[in-house]
Amino acid sequence: MKGGNGYIAQIQYNFNKNDEYVTPAYAVYPIIKRIKAGAVIWCPFDTRESQFVRVLTEHGFFVIYGHIRTGQDFFTANIPDCDYIISNPPYSLKGKILKRLYEIGRPFALLINFQGIFDHKARFQMFKENQVEMLWLSPRVNYISGNGEAAVRAPFQSGYLCSGICDKQLEFEYLDLRTEKNKKGKSSHGRKERKDA
Repeated sequence: MKGGNGYIAQIQYNFNKNDEYVTPAYAVYPIIKRIKAGAVIWCPFDTRESQFVRVLTEHGFFVIYGHIRTGQDFFTANIPDCDYIISNPPYSLKGKILKRLYEIGRPFALLINFQGIFDHKARFQMFKENQVEMLWLSPRVNYISGNGEAAVRAPFQSGYLCSGICDKQLEFEYLDLRTEKNKKGKSSHGRKERKDA
């Protein structure tokens, strides 16, 4: 059933133009270095066209993906048997998403806007009581707009907010922007991926 507060909250972000930032391929590579080869990864906010799905699949990971637009509601979905949960979630729902991830208890990495991430009292307490790591990326990630064009300059600093992924609580990674040019036109169709049920 597609009811409940989780579904309503998640569907609302589809109407907020500033809440869905598409991840460029080069922003996926830093997390690959930190997860075990051949792992099963759930990307709960991604479609088949997502760079998370494409890049992770191309690197030998088994990717399970789903998106609210294709009927998979992260807040009510059955949790697939996976090693990691990795995605770029809707920022407006970050608190609820992080709470659910900690309840699930699997290692996770979320590419998110770091601005104000520790400002909310409940989130601050959640991070204090749970394992949290930050993977700071430089330069800023220039997300892709709905028409496929990269933004001129992202208005915020983003990186990976993780739990059970990084060796240190704070890590830094330079982005190789050349990987974006090298990956254009490559496809992972027919590889180790499946749509979330």
